[in-house]
Amino acid sequence: CMTNIGHFRAAGEMLRNVNGQLPTRLWVAPPTKMDEAQLTAEGFYSIYGKVGARTEMPGCSLCMGNQARVAENSTVVSTSTRNFPNRLGQGANVYLASAELAAVAAILGKLPTKAEYMEFYSGLSKAKNVYSYLNFDKYEAYTKKADTVTIEPEVKAAAKAAHAAFTA
Repeated sequence: CMTNIGHFRAAGEMLRNVNGQLPTRLWVAPPTKMDEAQLTAEGFYSIYGKVGARTEMPGCSLCMGNQARVAENSTVVSTSTRNFPNRLGQGANVYLASAELAAVAAILGKLPTKAEYMEFYSGLSKAKNVYSYLNFDKYEAYTKKADTVTIEPEVKAAAKAAHAAFTA
């Protein structure tokens, strides 16, 4: 939930040139269904699948110990914001990291050196719009859908009044 869509793109770009399956297990769980849909439309779910990543339902997943748990005494690189004992699995040794670092660790099968990380990271500058946010007003699929929504005048008025009171 703390990783925005740009970080999922960056991880995908780092995974793009991997030949075959990763030597590790990589689980991907975007924060929302909208992120999942956009990443799918942009081809990143295909990249995740090509390298053998397991894609989870959007929302709270492994970082909360939901849906699945890692094997006992595993070493994990997680993009979660918390690291409690046994949260991801019994005896799991968890390192908190960015999505980019987690992708490199998945590719190498270990935490990278600075030089190894920079080798992968430097390639991101060539990828266009990797870190752009999911600004719904700029995506035609979302603006078309929004144009079909009808909001009653009294609901609009109440929302405007609440916003005015909040910003006053």
